[in-house]
Amino acid sequence: MEKSRTSKIIAVVALVVAVLGLSLGFAAFSNTLTISSSAYVSPSSENFKVGFSTSATAVGATGSLTGTPTGTATAGTATLSGTTISGIKGNFKAPGDTVKYTFYVHNTGEYDAFLNSITHENVTGQNAPKVCTAVNTENTTAALVSAACEDITLSVKVGTDNAVAGSVASISGHQLSKLTYEPVVVTITYASDGDRADGDFNIAFGDIKLIYATVD
Repeated sequence: MEKSRTSKIIAVVALVVAVLGLSLGFAAFSNTLTISSSAYVSPSSENFKVGFSTSATAVGATGSLTGTPTGTATAGTATLSGTTISGIKGNFKAPGDTVKYTFYVHNTGEYDAFLNSITHENVTGQNAPKVCTAVNTENTTAALVSAACEDITLSVKVGTDNAVAGSVASISGHQLSKLTYEPVVVTITYASDGDRADGDFNIAFGDIKLIYATVD
């Protein structure tokens, strides 16, 4: 009887040792698998494409751009080349005359574009965005030229936003979505109640810059 009891105890002890040995065996071996990742993105500026066109339907159309006159005015022929339009000109005879040029900005890139500002720069070599000069200084009164000059303005309207010469318009919320376009209208106006000069004079306006970016 005593011998049988002893055998049972040994059997139980042996089983416990075996289980512990099995647990230790599993705990002694383990593997840790680690995944370490990174990426580098380098967007190309070539995918941001905003440019002028003489046409609402044709992207990048260049060439001549004819102004529309009102009153007794006549309009010069402007030229669109690349990102520049030059030669916008009005020939005025009396208050109330205007000339208007309409062209387009197309967004053909991979990003939505935002118009951040419309900037009128000073006339080259001058400290003002508009400079008036009498053709014949001997027979023209400077004060009258100055008064008439104040009444002739240049304005730019891009979509629904606009600015006049001599100002910097900071714009927000003006989005030009991918593959869309918007009109740009440049107008030179001689106010209908404007002063008159007693001789011919020229007006020079500084360049206008439209600043588009990928963020508002």
